[in-house]
Amino acid sequence: MKNISISTFINIVFIMAFTSITGVFVLFLEFDKEKHISSQQQRYSLIADSFLSKFQFFPSAEDLQKLYNQLLVEPIEDKAEEDEIEKKFEIFYERDTFLGKMKVYHEKDTFYIYIKQLSYNLMLKDLKQKVFNSEIAFSIYIFSVIVFILLYLILRKKLLPLKIVHDKIKLFSHGNTSVKIGLDSTDEIGAISKSFDEAIVYINNLTNSKNLFMRNMMHELKTPIAKGMIIAETIPDDFQDKAMLQRAFDRMNNIIKELATVERVSSNTMTVHKSTHTFEELYSHTLDILMSNVNLINTNIKDFELTIDHSLFIIVLKNLLDNGIKFSTTKEVILKATPLQITIISCGDELKHELDYYTQPFSQEEKRSDGFGLGLYIVQTILDLHQFKFVYKYKAGYNHFIIKLK
Repeated sequence: MKNISISTFINIVFIMAFTSITGVFVLFLEFDKEKHISSQQQRYSLIADSFLSKFQFFPSAEDLQKLYNQLLVEPIEDKAEEDEIEKKFEIFYERDTFLGKMKVYHEKDTFYIYIKQLSYNLMLKDLKQKVFNSEIAFSIYIFSVIVFILLYLILRKKLLPLKIVHDKIKLFSHGNTSVKIGLDSTDEIGAISKSFDEAIVYINNLTNSKNLFMRNMMHELKTPIAKGMIIAETIPDDFQDKAMLQRAFDRMNNIIKELATVERVSSNTMTVHKSTHTFEELYSHTLDILMSNVNLINTNIKDFELTIDHSLFIIVLKNLLDNGIKFSTTKEVILKATPLQITIISCGDELKHELDYYTQPFSQEEKRSDGFGLGLYIVQTILDLHQFKFVYKYKAGYNHFIIKLK
């Protein structure tokens, strides 16, 4: 029941309640009908016993007439009509006693009682016809159903704002930060709506402040780097460290771009722009931004093509290689790449926790001390955007970080 929505749960409850009410009503009708039939049978048995007892004393026509009036019956004088009743009408009830025999015939709502004792044969028509009447029961049932439906509609209407809140929150989760619920109700749902609108305003203010800070920071960092690159270009070519100086500025510029990419990835505002590249090309561009010594990487690559976001995927490779070198006891890593998977292997101790622990943005001091802060979180986020699977295995003293491509 945990995964059932409130609307579905209410529908199920009302359906079960409606089914129960209908079932009780049907059982009540059946019980009332049986009670009615039993009452009729008792009445006709009483009529038959009264006449059979009277026949023993050879009653006069006047005595029989009094009995007719008392029991609300009338005799059928026409022999042909009597024969037709016995042939065509259905037997409703019959009984034999030591006094004689009785049969009750009926057609629709008309009942006839046939009584026989020795030479007496009497066919009586019941004038007090008790027709089974279910109109009151049906009226109560219809009233109950109407009230039940009204309660259901009122409850659904009361919960309708909850669906509006859900839809708005869903829009917000998909990146629409200008969404506003704007419900005017004063109940709990209205209070939630108001709190959500206030939270959106607060989040938007924080986001705008962060964006302003990032733009200013990037500007302040890029300006001296750009000046340094211009100055480096003016240095004579025969200057021994000119190339190294230019590479240093290029690397700082790439780091700034990577920081901007990390910010977009971590704030879930990144859009993937896929294009097709060979793995050798991606690996070559990864080495350009790698913070570690490229000579510490041993490769086993079977070149193949990948359809990925170039700028994002080289960040994945860069982070995995940097982490592998940093935490390897030999300070070396092995890079294996096939069309099925990419594996970064390093010698070292096994991770203390499951991989999911390290792919969350650090919120615990232990993660910071372990050194797996945002690096693996960014890797996991980018791979999720590409719908690739990220797996960790530990074999014979080596850590294997695997990107499943297929």
